[in-house]
Amino acid sequence: MNWRNLILSGLTGAVIGYVITKKQTDSLTPEKALKLLKEKASQHYSITGAWIVVNPEDTSVHGLPYSVYKGGFSHSMPGSEAVHYEFLIDAGTGTVLQLIQK
Repeated sequence: MNWRNLILSGLTGAVIGYVITKKQTDSLTPEKALKLLKEKASQHYSITGAWIVVNPEDTSVHGLPYSVYKGGFSHSMPGSEAVHYEFLIDAGTGTVLQLIQK
């Protein structure tokens, strides 16, 4: 094996390692996930407060496995009590998988 093949093999391995590592870390941050949820929900709700769990959890929704962030928000209208909602949001795509009034 000559030096050219050795260097080419090393560079190929480094590129493949980088691509695999990048693919594994392509999930949303919890802050970004909460921001996306607030943008979507504010079209229908008057959000007065929100929270999110910073560590994603593995769960199943409708029998399908997901890595999700759990969180919630409060919605209130003038002159009425706040209504609380809890949500599950896909940690990879930011898709709201579940929204439940509590």
